[in-house]
Amino acid sequence: MRNYFFQNPFWISWLYPGAVWKVMTNKKELFLTFDDGPHPVVTPYVLAQLRTYQAKATFFCLGSAMEANQEVVKQINDDGHLIGNHTQSHLNGWATKTYQYMADVLACQTLQDEYSNDRLFRPPYGNLKLGQLRALKKAGYRIIMWSHLSGDFDRELDRKQSLDYMKKADPGSILVFHDSEKAFKNLKEMLPRVLEHFSTLGYSFKTLSNL
Repeated sequence: MRNYFFQNPFWISWLYPGAVWKVMTNKKELFLTFDDGPHPVVTPYVLAQLRTYQAKATFFCLGSAMEANQEVVKQINDDGHLIGNHTQSHLNGWATKTYQYMADVLACQTLQDEYSNDRLFRPPYGNLKLGQLRALKKAGYRIIMWSHLSGDFDRELDRKQSLDYMKKADPGSILVFHDSEKAFKNLKEMLPRVLEHFSTLGYSFKTLSNL
């Protein structure tokens, strides 16, 4: 049984005051994001797809994956994409003490600082305690959530249903995919369709810099 929303209801933003769920713009711009990478196979596939459509994106990287795939991280950066923080080890905020959580965030930040001065953070699973939210804000982070979740990590995903929701995105929507081995099968089917659909409609794809 699916336990997540493809498209977030309006009330969900009340859970994390001050987090970014959508970018305020009237321009035909969308904001693609990729979590849980980089991966030595999946991320290069994503980068190739983005080049085809002249699309830019924000990659919320795990510190552990950055350490293991340094050349891929460099390619993300060289291609003009933005790198954000997704913790060092994919911690679930609800199951982690705040001081441990922040130490993990800062370990990832040490790696991210080589590529970007932007302090953008997305919590794994979207889970944060209020104390963690406050600590992140105090440390200067913008917390980036999303408006549309692909569900590509779900092995029982109804791709048609997911794509139908993704295609409802409008200016400023933040879309989530995952550049991970677990998500790759669904990602390969969905990402090109989303890029083609919105490119045909005249949309461009931007990074989340300068929020």
